[in-house]
Amino acid sequence: MMHFIREIYRIEIIGITPERFLNVVNRRQLPLFNVHCVGNRMFGFIAAADFPSLSDAAQKAGVRLEITDRHGLPFLARHYRKRLGFIVGLGLFCLVLWYLSLFVWFVDTVNVPEAYAVSVSDALNDLGVRTGVFISSVDGPLLEVELEERLPQFDLIKVSCMGCNAQVYFSPTHPIKDAVSDHEPCDLTASQGGVIVSVVANEGLPLVEQGDVVYPGDTLISGVFSNEGGKNTMVHSSGEVTALVEETFSESVSYKQTATEPTGRAVNIHRVMAFGMEIPLFGSPPKGNYSRISHETPVTVGEFSLPILLRSEQWQELCYIEKTFTQEECIAQAETLIDKKLQKSHYKEIVSSDTVVSEWGGGIRVTRTVTLLKEISQERKLLFDPAPPPAKNADEP
Repeated sequence: MMHFIREIYRIEIIGITPERFLNVVNRRQLPLFNVHCVGNRMFGFIAAADFPSLSDAAQKAGVRLEITDRHGLPFLARHYRKRLGFIVGLGLFCLVLWYLSLFVWFVDTVNVPEAYAVSVSDALNDLGVRTGVFISSVDGPLLEVELEERLPQFDLIKVSCMGCNAQVYFSPTHPIKDAVSDHEPCDLTASQGGVIVSVVANEGLPLVEQGDVVYPGDTLISGVFSNEGGKNTMVHSSGEVTALVEETFSESVSYKQTATEPTGRAVNIHRVMAFGMEIPLFGSPPKGNYSRISHETPVTVGEFSLPILLRSEQWQELCYIEKTFTQEECIAQAETLIDKKLQKSHYKEIVSSDTVVSEWGGGIRVTRTVTLLKEISQERKLLFDPAPPPAKNADEP
């Protein structure tokens, strides 16, 4: 580092007795360093301020010293003093580049179903996860908690930043099973009852076959089996067991409901969002009951996106009304709710479906019984050792 800050000369030692010169330098402890040869030529380095001290040693040894190169910050400063504007501009460019690196330039949402895209976009915007905010303001663990509260339809949400890119990963809700690592022995058991359609065992011993009736908890593929020597072996069972299962879904809907309808009044808001700031162009968020539709347009230069967004929002005013729905409308609402429940059942195929509509107080009740083709196996860790204890010798107590 000191060699870079100070001005350093690279000198060539010219003469027939360079070794004598080096002996004089060593004896006088002159600060010559990094002496090396390139072919038949000898070179060394010395600070510019110490160069005059070599003159007497060179004269005594009968050699001549020639400066072949200059290094160091002072030399560079003098060399480029006429290009000060370029150096200042380069410094400002580096400073601006560093400042821009402090912002989020891109926000990627991963694994978001189209049905939830609007609610996810609004939640991220309200919580400050958007283009143009400081990276330091994106607190992953805190945002994950807040997003999970606002978006209960997702089982797992992860927020991370890499460079100027913020990534938000969503995992839809799904049944949570006890995790069993790949090296741990386990059985495959039935998660629910049904009639077996097919059994494919990759590892383990299948205990059921097509046509068998099973109940929740029954072992389908065992991780314990006996080998040819009669010794029990434990493995991590794997495979796929499909069955016909029957599930019932029911929803009740009242004829009289409180609903929201647009009044026809809309408020348009436009703003520029850049570098962690929101600059309103015109319009402000109204108070009261409104629905919101938003659209964001990134500012680009050619094919390069800047951390600047033009955000447009349309707020539709809503009013509450007491409304009486027809039986057909109530059935349609109940069917929609049942369809959402059915989507979470993770079935392969709907084999049959039967729907019953009945009166219920001030409304109707829709009950749908469906027969589904599902994969019903789930892992259950084996917590015992099937190997029998070693036999004792007769003379052992």
